[in-house]
Amino acid sequence: MNLKVDKALIKKYLDGDCDDKELELVRDFLKQENAQQIFDEVWNEQWADKIKADNVVSNQVQNSDWKNKIHQRINQESLNTETVVVPIRTPFIKRIANWQYAAILALLFIGAGLWVVTNKKTQEQTSIAYVEKHNGNGRRTIITLPDSSTVYLGPDSKLRYAEKFSGNTREIKLEGEAFFEVTKNPKKPFIIHTGIITTKVLGTSFKVEAFLNKPVTVSVSTGKVRVDRHTAGKTESLAVLIPGQTVTWNETNHLKTLGEAVVTDISSWKDGRLVFNQVPLSEIAHILERWYDVDISFSDKKTALKLMKVNLTANVPINTLMKILSVSGQFKYNIQGNHITIN
Repeated sequence: MNLKVDKALIKKYLDGDCDDKELELVRDFLKQENAQQIFDEVWNEQWADKIKADNVVSNQVQNSDWKNKIHQRINQESLNTETVVVPIRTPFIKRIANWQYAAILALLFIGAGLWVVTNKKTQEQTSIAYVEKHNGNGRRTIITLPDSSTVYLGPDSKLRYAEKFSGNTREIKLEGEAFFEVTKNPKKPFIIHTGIITTKVLGTSFKVEAFLNKPVTVSVSTGKVRVDRHTAGKTESLAVLIPGQTVTWNETNHLKTLGEAVVTDISSWKDGRLVFNQVPLSEIAHILERWYDVDISFSDKKTALKLMKVNLTANVPINTLMKILSVSGQFKYNIQGNHITIN
């Protein structure tokens, strides 16, 4: 029987089905310089298609790298058979083929595993959905977060949070004013981002005022709150607050102000109670513009600078509230539609 090395014999060799004569012929063939070429052709016809069919790797560089490594091992193992002097009942090439398939499977599983891990991380990053709530002037809302915490979002304010809190923290973003009742969870700190200021709690109730280009104020009703400032990769602790304490940070002049407030005044804000203690009438007017969606102007600048100490309830009509405010501030006013003029 005349034997020659062709693709059919190479495939038979790789499947471990060669008899002794065929095995000896292939081993002799492996010593020739052109042996690598026929192995490459068999690879492209048989194994490369299997890898592509599994959709594990589509990168031609990786295919080439795997092919070279397997060929090197096949050649090495095959050439090493020359030094074997002890007869082996089980064809040695069978073991080579078994190792070869195991190597292919191992590489496939490694590649698939890396793909699954990478794809899972990418899906986790892209699958996080965010919710954004925005109140215009004259509008207030109560929001329940994924951890059952409650947010009383004030007028002209925005809140952004994930549909589901993942990781080791519960983080949200606020622009404007809100009162928080945070569900306690020591393993997942609750963090509010307001620009470069963060307010961190484990479970408590407090109020944050953080309008754009305005000072940030944090007032605590219950529990303990930490307020930090983050710039240039550094964290600066502004305050650790307990009930009845407040901190205000002015980024314009880098001024920090610590203060005190009546706890019930802080918590009753969520119910529409506005407490002013020696506050300019112009600032009170600006707040009422947000709460009632009106425009307030002053015909006398001195009246605008008048300091007021008054408690108001924003659950009544604006004309009723203005009557109360005018008696306390001793001024007259005129209402035309949504415009109020203070004399």
